[in-house]
Amino acid sequence: MFKDFELSRRGGKPTHLFRFVRQGMIWRFAATDRDVTIGGFTWRAAPIVRAEIKQTVEKAQDSLTITLPYNRDAGNTDPVTQSLGDNWHPFIPSDTVGVVCMATHLGDPDQEIIVEWMGQVGQPKFTDGQLELTCVQASSIGKAQRQGAKFQIACWKTVYSTGLRGCNLDRASQSTTAMLNGVNGLSVTAPAFTGVPLNLAGGALQFTDSSGLVQRLSIMSHSGFTIGLLSGAAGLAVGTVVTVYPGCQRTWDACNARGNTINFGGAIYKPVQNPYNGKSMSWG
Repeated sequence: MFKDFELSRRGGKPTHLFRFVRQGMIWRFAATDRDVTIGGFTWRAAPIVRAEIKQTVEKAQDSLTITLPYNRDAGNTDPVTQSLGDNWHPFIPSDTVGVVCMATHLGDPDQEIIVEWMGQVGQPKFTDGQLELTCVQASSIGKAQRQGAKFQIACWKTVYSTGLRGCNLDRASQSTTAMLNGVNGLSVTAPAFTGVPLNLAGGALQFTDSSGLVQRLSIMSHSGFTIGLLSGAAGLAVGTVVTVYPGCQRTWDACNARGNTINFGGAIYKPVQNPYNGKSMSWG
């Protein structure tokens, strides 16, 4: 059985499978002319193709391009991949979309699925009737890990981060729930925005859309009952219940206003200028 399977892999053309994941939502597609059931899951037939997988010593260069049909003027004849493409149109998602590229041989009795590539969508590109997704491996994304404390006046900690070296500010205690009564582009209004104890600029607005996805948008400005957002999101409309919470200016006063100075990471007694700059330290 194993020998026959190996021969079929070398002599036959594998069927490409694609699995996209965003939060709790999953899209499964097969490059076939009909839907197939593999591993207890239905893989939707779609004219979806990917470029050749590259494996080099420079992992940052090993991107993968996946092309699928998408109609920016949604209608009654939308392709099966339309709901997947909606993640990037008309707004770019604030979170990541994971990608797993697999292959199988439909005629094999064992129906084994082989994972050939894993990563996440890095950039979308729309053309006439198509969406091109440039995907990158997770290992190619620069991450600052195990960074120690910084000797600086401003706090070096990420607001709301947790752990021994975290900010440990309780997000729930800083948040405010509001119902939007106005949406005009990237400006949204709600009466509750006027009653927040801290200015929301630099913070975030969060809500759950009709598909169950948690949308998190950065707040760029706040004045009275109006806040300006960095980007929009599908489902942001009048009547939407949102949660907003402020950011932090990473100063001692800002930390004190939030009642969190015990976790302040800045060096408040560090001199603004070097007292020895241009001066001799010799008294001889």
